Amino acid sequence: MLKSSINLPNPELFVESPTGNFYTGSIIQSIEFPTVYRKQYQLQKQRIGLAKKEKNLTEAEVKYQVKQLYLLLQFADTLQKQLYIQDTVYQGISISAGRQFDAGQIDYLQKVFTETQYGEIHNQYIQSKISFRYLQNQLQFLKGLPGAFNAVPLTTQLADYPPIEEDSALLVSNPLLQLYKQTESIEQKNVELQKNKSLPRLAFGYFNQGDRNTPIGNRFRFGITVPVWFWQYRSNISAAKTGLDIAKQSTEGLQQQLSIKLLQAQNELDANFQSLQYYQITGLTKANEIINTAKRFFNIGEIDYVNYLRNIKDAYSIQLKYLEAIRNYNQSILSIKYLTGTI
Repeated sequence: MLKSSINLPNPELFVESPTGNFYTGSIIQSIEFPTVYRKQYQLQKQRIGLAKKEKNLTEAEVKYQVKQLYLLLQFADTLQKQLYIQDTVYQGISISAGRQFDAGQIDYLQKVFTETQYGEIHNQYIQSKISFRYLQNQLQFLKGLPGAFNAVPLTTQLADYPPIEEDSALLVSNPLLQLYKQTESIEQKNVELQKNKSLPRLAFGYFNQGDRNTPIGNRFRFGITVPVWFWQYRSNISAAKTGLDIAKQSTEGLQQQLSIKLLQAQNELDANFQSLQYYQITGLTKANEIINTAKRFFNIGEIDYVNYLRNIKDAYSIQLKYLEAIRNYNQSILSIKYLTGTI
């Protein structure tokens, strides 16, 4: 559309009899002041830039969506494997409790309790498999993959992100903010264009107003148009300036919103980092100790099935919370990368 920025009006063709003795043809071409075309060209380039920013924004949103889905798929895959281990353990306990009940070694309450606990875990395990397949299908659709694929296990490597201030320059690369700033540039060029449109137009042409033998050099005409109706130009310029003010205020408002979101993402990252450190240093160790100790006490007969399952349930809950902490930490990193335009 750059070619359309130089939009000349159609030439005017006439056949007239200026002296009353003969007819002669004439042609008149009018043009805007030359700077108008330059400003129109610059404005059109800014609009092309806006289309590119929209494309970048769409790409960033799709990347963010795909990375979020992949993170959820990683979590679902790891959760499925974790629940499979727990499901296998609970199934063995339930079968053992059923045999001991049949032998009269435990009461009915312990038998029902073990069956109930196994049923709940088995249901969670089945749901995790369904969730994994659903997320896998979504990613296959978005990525255009021909068949099933395996997710890389959740990483526990802690990225070191520096504290982010409200006026951080990292927001400059945010695709939505770039889109708003590009809109500002368009409105600025429109103001310049409207000002140039108030300049006189130029006209030139060929017309013989003398006799037939008038020299060719005297048959050309040149002129300008006088912008007498100044109020319409003032109105257009004023409207363009208002558009520019709106664009600037919209950009400032968006920048404030993004700054708040960036600070929130940083706070969430710090909180998730602290949570992840706790589970890696203390939580998982305590969970394993609970499982091993409870199993040892159960084997020597110091605790029954009910207390055994309650203890290991708490320990497995800690392991699941650890997986959630990994997911939440990586989600915080994704959010920061999206907000800073580095997704």
